[in-house]
Amino acid sequence: MRTFPIFVSFDGRPPLVVGGGQLAAVKARLLLKRADLVDVAADALAPELATLVNAGKAVRLEIRPGIDEIRGRPLVISATEDEDEDARIAAIARDLGVPVNVPDRPALCTFALPAIVDRGEVTVAIGTSAEAPVLAQRVRAWLEHELHPRIGDLAKLAGSFRARVAEALPDGPLRRRLWESIFDGPAAKAMLQGDEDKARALIGEEIDRAANAEEDRKGSRRGRVLLVGAGPGDPELLTLKAVRALKAADVVFYDKLVGEGVLELARREAELIPVGKAKGAHSVPQAEINALLVARAKAGETVVRLKGGDPFIFGRGGEELDALRADNIAIDVIPGITAGAAASASLQIPLTHRDVSHTVTFVSGHEAGGKAPSFEHLDLTALAAGNNTLVVYMGVTTGAVISQRLLDAGFREQLPVIAVENASRANERRVATTIAALAGDPEGLGLRSPAVLIFGEVAGLPHAGAVETILSHQEVARAYA
Repeated sequence: MRTFPIFVSFDGRPPLVVGGGQLAAVKARLLLKRADLVDVAADALAPELATLVNAGKAVRLEIRPGIDEIRGRPLVISATEDEDEDARIAAIARDLGVPVNVPDRPALCTFALPAIVDRGEVTVAIGTSAEAPVLAQRVRAWLEHELHPRIGDLAKLAGSFRARVAEALPDGPLRRRLWESIFDGPAAKAMLQGDEDKARALIGEEIDRAANAEEDRKGSRRGRVLLVGAGPGDPELLTLKAVRALKAADVVFYDKLVGEGVLELARREAELIPVGKAKGAHSVPQAEINALLVARAKAGETVVRLKGGDPFIFGRGGEELDALRADNIAIDVIPGITAGAAASASLQIPLTHRDVSHTVTFVSGHEAGGKAPSFEHLDLTALAAGNNTLVVYMGVTTGAVISQRLLDAGFREQLPVIAVENASRANERRVATTIAALAGDPEGLGLRSPAVLIFGEVAGLPHAGAVETILSHQEVARAYA
């Protein structure tokens, strides 16, 4: 059963529990966490249900529920533990469009009861589409430990200021930034420590400051741009600061190499705009991207420019930085894990090692226009002397040419090379070879972008996980000689 999480209001007709046993009592007790009253339809009541009726928290209906008793309910739980009766109740509720749950019979349910973390005004519901309720309970236990006991009090306090905030600031980015400042700052800390008076005073000061700043900005309002490194693709490799940036964004301009899991962390209301760029396939020219960033920031929005890897390592972040500075746009730069580092971590081989590599050099595998790199800016002969690791980005199609240039500069033929496609992602693939084998077979790797190539003695160190091996004909002959 696939479900969509929502929160149901109990302000109207009470929810209905059908059944009088202990299972029905458990469900009634759960509903009473938010409902003022629960109706219970049963011939006889278990002691706990009888206690709820005597306390005025439940009303007993001594009839077999039909259409009139089910119509208009916010939800119905049928826990009679009688298969035929539960099926009858479920059928009526479905026909009336009333959400219905039958414990342990997902085929009869239109909603699932979640595991709940209750912090007053803050409620967290955990569901597994009725597939693994014990797992949901384990997640609940973890959240119970992680969520501050007073976080619900903080939410209630914030609610008492909503009208004042609405009067002071227009809806949109400025109001959201104020709340972010409140929840990240000393006001929230004071409330979580139990000092409500101090928290109220601090929130009032925050609102006044924001309102005064808004008056000063009227007519010349500007937003900001955050250049954010999305890392190699695994959402868990994002920095905490990058996640906060995505949660604050009004609009996100993202590259082709940004993983879907990363985009799912963006604020739900954020506008997501692809400006996909990949080697040889620039769907949006860089100048146009720059203009979009400037225009949206000038409109007062919080703009996230989400770039694969790190913005400043072969990401053209420097060009975007220049364009933004030229228009006096406020900028934040949030670094990301670059693909070379992700490949190294996944393989568990170091890019530098005291015994075999003292330096690491990051280079691009192509120049402007897609041409193979000349490496005129590098002293390849010096690098060939050893104790260096060369990490090549965007070098899948030019790997053979690069290898030949390295051989011409004096790199030894059997120097190990490892190429990693989609580093850190579920579809990661690794291929081990040598410079000579790669130079002799341009198509030998069989990889696609995005991929990085690691040249150096470190590529021959013990690694973690499976790696395909590509050898030259001469190496194969030697291996079987």
